[in-house]
Amino acid sequence: MGLIHGLTGAAAVLMLLPAAVSDSVAWQALFLGGFVFGSTVAMAALTAALSASSRAMPKPGVLLRNVPAVASFGSVMLGGWWVVA
Repeated sequence: MGLIHGLTGAAAVLMLLPAAVSDSVAWQALFLGGFVFGSTVAMAALTAALSASSRAMPKPGVLLRNVPAVASFGSVMLGGWWVVA
């Protein structure tokens, strides 16, 4: 699902444009490898920062019990809005 989401964005096309217009196969491979590595490191760093900040927050029992239901409801509503719009 994440791969499809990433492929549909215009930003990904613009970021990969330098590799597409290059004549050197070595430069294309280096650029794409750096892009993949940088994206992976950035996502891992963001996940680590969010994880560390969520561990530091107090966790009321009521909030933890209702988070899955609220997140599911929000996902369904957002998906429905995307389908209609």
